[in-house]
Amino acid sequence: MAMNLKAGNLEEFNPLSQFSTLENFLHDIEGWLFDHKHDFSKGELVGMKWLVHFSSKVPGVCNLPIGTILKAIHEDYYDHGISRSTFKKMLLKAKKLGIISVYETAKQNGSQSSNLYVFNRYPANETAKTNSNLKF
Repeated sequence: MAMNLKAGNLEEFNPLSQFSTLENFLHDIEGWLFDHKHDFSKGELVGMKWLVHFSSKVPGVCNLPIGTILKAIHEDYYDHGISRSTFKKMLLKAKKLGIISVYETAKQNGSQSSNLYVFNRYPANETAKTNSNLKF
């Protein structure tokens, strides 16, 4: 699905959110991780945790550059964060599993800006097997 998205304030991407509340978003993340946590390495789960964290202002949507997310991880883990390649591997796996969709955005001059990450709903036809005590 090709979309021509212009870079902008996060609130401009609110219509792309598939969640009515942050609580709905976090509940669906629990479902996804209950089923697929084992598909991710420890480092990839750290990247997922932070992407979820930065997707809370507009539930399920993040437009931060990868470098900004990695900087926050490195600061939180006292310079023992994850690599850019680990974060990208997490994104590829999450896309393949249907957890997330990634869209390119463009600056006003047409050059590429940061990607837009949009989390997808946990499939409604799946039996909710979530555990509210699930830890990353």
